[in-house]
Parts: sequence; structure tokens; C-alpha cells
Amino acid sequence: MRNRREPTLELQSGAWLIADAHYAHYNPSLYSFFESVETSGLPPQLVLMGDIFDLLFGHAPNSIEPNRKMVDLLKRIGRSCETIYLEGNHDFGLASVFGETMRVVPRSAQPLIARCGGKRVALHHGDTLQGAGYELYTALIRNPLIDRALNGIDTLGGGIIDRLETYNRNKKPCYRIADFETKVRQRLDTLIEKYDFDIWVEGHFHQDLSMVYRERRYLNLPAYACDGTIVEVLAETGDIAFEKRKVK
Repeated sequence: MRNRREPTLELQSGAWLIADAHYAHYNPSLYSFFESVETSGLPPQLVLMGDIFDLLFGHAPNSIEPNRKMVDLLKRIGRSCETIYLEGNHDFGLASVFGETMRVVPRSAQPLIARCGGKRVALHHGDTLQGAGYELYTALIRNPLIDRALNGIDTLGGGIIDRLETYNRNKKPCYRIADFETKVRQRLDTLIEKYDFDIWVEGHFHQDLSMVYRERRYLNLPAYACDGTIVEVLAETGDIAFEKRKVK
């Protein structure tokens, strides 16, 4: 049965969509960009589509402190610009971190249905329909008790955060997925049965792909970590354009 979620966001023309920046002290370019626009160049609305940080668990303080500079900058931006943060699989449990300055959307509340240009736009980080094993894994890593326990072990010298950081640092964020368009069609067959939308927008896969299937538009956002690209929403009555802008 299709889940007809009512829109809870008015996606504005001029909004920026940013996905998969994977910010860390070893990958600071997003900080430099935000710092350059903080005082005079912010959009009317900012939608962070998940994995903005390479490692940020809201219930694990040891993952927050290495990111403190970026966390504080985003808080300032959230006070100046309407900001919506869709949690990803690298950054979650963030209501306690950003909840006072921006709208935080956990995975359980995604897709976030937005209204824009007369269309229903479904916004999701993208880590859905990944199989039962992934669902179990993602439920465990988002459990606050587990995160606090891991943080305690890390504090006692377990080195968990350092090991996760090393693992993430060695990953290659820019890659091509074989037959991705075929996989998208299969995903959309399921998503169309589950949700009512005109446009599905997600990150996560780092593929930078736009296509039309079964009269729905699909957009996989470019990964900021790969080429410093953001997407600007340009909305008119009855139509929406997504314009890519390279900013680094």
C-alpha cells in the first residue's frame, strides 16, 4: 500500500542541495566553502542530504570534538538560513547536536516530502532498499546505547573512533557503479509502489545521475567530496530545474 505522506517542507527556489561532502580534518573543503559564504552568500534555504561529515555520531562525543569547527560553523549558518539536515549513514543522532538551529530529519522520517513548483519532491539520503542485513546494521549503529558504549570504550583507550576514521580515510569516494541506471529503475519500481512522489532526490551513491522513468524524475546528487558540486533548485509554477554548480 502506498504511503501518501503529506508535504512538510516548502522547497524554495534558490535552495542549495548538498550531499556526501564527507567533511573531516583531512577533507576540509566544505568548511572553506561555507566559511566563504557565511556572511553574505547564503541561499534562502539549505538542504544537507546526508554524509556531510565522514564520521559524526550524535551520541558519541568523541566523534563530535574532532569536527567541532565544522559543527559550530553549521550552527551559525542554521541561525541565519533555513537549514534542513537529512541524516546519512556517516552522520546520525544529530538532533542533540543541531536540533536547536536547524531541522534534523532522521532516516526513519525519510523520505521527507517537499512541495515545490507544483510537484511532490521526495528527499532521502539514499540508503534505503539495501536489504535485511543493512537494515539490521543501520539499526544497531543508530542505537544511542550502543553509541554511548562505543564512546566509553573509545575513551578508555579502545581507539574505536581512530580506527573508523582510518577506515573511512582509506575509502575511495569517487567511483562508478556498473549498470546503475538499471538498478535505479528497479529501485524506482519499488519506491513508486511505496510512496507518492513526482521527483525522487537522493545522494549516497555518488553517481551524479538524472533520469526519467515511469513519468517520475530521479536525481542522484553529485557527491561534493568528489568535485565540489552543489545543486541549486530553480522552481517555477509547474516545473523545477536542478542546476549543478561547481564551487571548489
